[in-house]
Amino acid sequence: MDTKGKPVQFSRIETHDIVHPSDANAYGNVFGGHLVALMDKAACMVAYRHSEAKVVTVSVDGIYFQHPAPVGTMLTLLASLNRAFHSSMEIGIKVIGWRPNEPDVEICKAYMTFVAIDEDSKPMAIPPVIPETEEDKRRYNNAMIRREARLALRDKLVEKGFRSL
Repeated sequence: MDTKGKPVQFSRIETHDIVHPSDANAYGNVFGGHLVALMDKAACMVAYRHSEAKVVTVSVDGIYFQHPAPVGTMLTLLASLNRAFHSSMEIGIKVIGWRPNEPDVEICKAYMTFVAIDEDSKPMAIPPVIPETEEDKRRYNNAMIRREARLALRDKLVEKGFRSL
């Protein structure tokens, strides 16, 4: 494992897709679940590249659907590692829609958490991430705030007897 860390840019990706009729609901807009699947795949690539190990999705936080994406919309998915913890990673994903003669629009965004696992499917240590730009540093700091909020919510639910969905 690279204990020195890797810059955010090392694992950042941009990928594209287009909304086909088979991806759409009765109103001609992309199904939210289809967008979630695309975002999960993009985030998985970021986590895999950073950790250089098998990774699994453990949570999807704060998914925000902001605008519809009609059939024919070209989608650009931007995924970036916000922060790496011991074995987990928070990845931010944004989906931008493009249509001819229209301004680009942010379709949705989310934060996804992945865990790197070893050959026995046990969490394994991963290298830290090195935020380089001011934007990287902002996302890095905000990832810790979100993580602390997730852990506090988990602890509160356990305290109240919550076991599972």
